[in-house]
Amino acid sequence: MSDRELPGVQELFRALSEVVEPDSLGDWFVTPNEAFGGSKPLEVIERGEIDRLWEIVYRLRSGIPG
Repeated sequence: MSDRELPGVQELFRALSEVVEPDSLGDWFVTPNEAFGGSKPLEVIERGEIDRLWEIVYRLRSGIPG
């Protein structure tokens, strides 16, 4: 992950912390997730697909089912 991407990841972490328990996020980022085709959220970020995680934030904030 480049230094350029870090502020976006920090902003994403803050946004996720508003909709889920912050203490659970560390494990969530490194656990395979069906929403990402079995990839770990961290892997999704590393591939430059952070927008897919923002979609999760949007859905959680809106109450839209995953």
